[in-house]
Amino acid sequence: MSILHSIKPRCVVDFEHMVTGIMESYKDNPDFPRAEEYGTTDEEVRDYVYDKQRILDREEERSKNLVVPGIILVMPVIILSGFGNGVVLLLLGVFIGVVLMLAYFMLMHASDKRRLKKMYDSRIEEYIKAVIGFDEKSV
Repeated sequence: MSILHSIKPRCVVDFEHMVTGIMESYKDNPDFPRAEEYGTTDEEVRDYVYDKQRILDREEERSKNLVVPGIILVMPVIILSGFGNGVVLLLLGVFIGVVLMLAYFMLMHASDKRRLKKMYDSRIEEYIKAVIGFDEKSV
């Protein structure tokens, strides 16, 4: 048996698929919480968790894709190298690049938090808690 056959695909269950999966699994159960009881609809819940998952995925993608932070880190070094050579200018460029890169990550994280806060809907969040709680009770 080759190594390729022994490797099992890893299934990553994210927030969106977890919630919609529970909703699909228990939709015929009479004890399962209904979206209408919380003042919302199944379609609104699906749209909400889809949008929330997109925001959560953006942050994860940003931590894996380091092209923009890499450019931000290197750019001050390149610019300062035009003013002369020296260890001091190199270290200053690296320091400025690191500060700018950290500022980039902080701004992007704050932007994601702001978007999550802006889209927050207490009715849907309560329903999601009830759905997840129902699944935990059933297991």
